[in-house]
Amino acid sequence: MNFDSLRKPWPLGVVLFGLLMLLLAVIGTFTGKTYGRGGNADRAEEPVTYWLTLVIQYLGAAFLIWYGLYG
Repeated sequence: MNFDSLRKPWPLGVVLFGLLMLLLAVIGTFTGKTYGRGGNADRAEEPVTYWLTLVIQYLGAAFLIWYGLYG
């Protein structure tokens, strides 16, 4: 059996994860709530946490999509 193919990186997986992060960021932008690993933040109650989470999600998504396609 050839196990070398299991050890190779899968760039499509990185792109898909980046697209998932982008989708979460867009949903958070329109709904006013961010969803992530640490829970959620509401724009009216925690504006700094909300905007910081959105910036991190957008930048992370852009980086992962770029890295998966060109890196």
